[in-house]
Amino acid sequence: MIDEIKNRLPVYLELTKPRIGLLVIVTAYLGYYLGLRSQNSHMLNYSEWVTLIHLLVGMFMSCSGACAFNQIFEIDVDSKMKRTQNRPLPLNKISFINAYIFAMLLFIISSLYLFSFVNKEAAILSCLTYLLYIFIYTPLKRITTLNTLVGSIPGALPPVGGWVAATGNIESPAWILFGILACWQIPHFLAIAIIYSEDYKNGGLKMLPSVYPDNKLTSIYMIFFTVALTCVSLGLCLIKGYGIFFACGALLLGMIFIYYSIKLILNNSVKNAKAVFYYSIAYLPILIFLIILS
Repeated sequence: MIDEIKNRLPVYLELTKPRIGLLVIVTAYLGYYLGLRSQNSHMLNYSEWVTLIHLLVGMFMSCSGACAFNQIFEIDVDSKMKRTQNRPLPLNKISFINAYIFAMLLFIISSLYLFSFVNKEAAILSCLTYLLYIFIYTPLKRITTLNTLVGSIPGALPPVGGWVAATGNIESPAWILFGILACWQIPHFLAIAIIYSEDYKNGGLKMLPSVYPDNKLTSIYMIFFTVALTCVSLGLCLIKGYGIFFACGALLLGMIFIYYSIKLILNNSVKNAKAVFYYSIAYLPILIFLIILS
């Protein structure tokens, strides 16, 4: 029995897409920390640390359940794509019903957990994120190229959840954090879509590079949202009085991001798409570090 559980654990873990969960808890922490800081608190109280731990556990469970449901609804797509064909469900490492029960339990437990140990606002926001990701974004991937824009909404809500966990309400800095995450996701995921455009096409997903293979429209989207990302991040200087150190750092990071996006429109290649993708991975943690440090 114990050996069977041990053998199953990696399968269930793979269903949760833990790397996405890591991004969720990092950005939720950012929102929580800034929310406390807006109330002149700097996480010096024991109770604030306890709430933070409950927040991160609850949001990680919620994200894990959403990712599991995503794989349940896309078994047929995943089985057609080289990038995803080795996931647990296409390989029958786990049954559909067991995956469904697992995902549903994570949704129910995470919602009740956040409601009980954080606050009702965080629980409601978590449920909203869950529902948007599963019932709006996931089916839209088969229907319209706008799915990336729609998908950026649930992907940008974790820092807002962190903020409401700390303050009980949503204020303008929380929306700036939302804007940063939403704008960042567009070039990040479009770069992935260029790299795996044929794979997405084989899977029947309506990604911009698969529908418009010249990537001109995709590159325009990237440039627009990298510019928007830079402007939104600088909005923290106006709202929260962030100083010249943060402004210069955010501007420099944004200009480099814009540069890589312009390179892509001038030379449409997988190599340049990978450059955008890898820089996007570096950009976000550096910006988060600047926000916390400033």
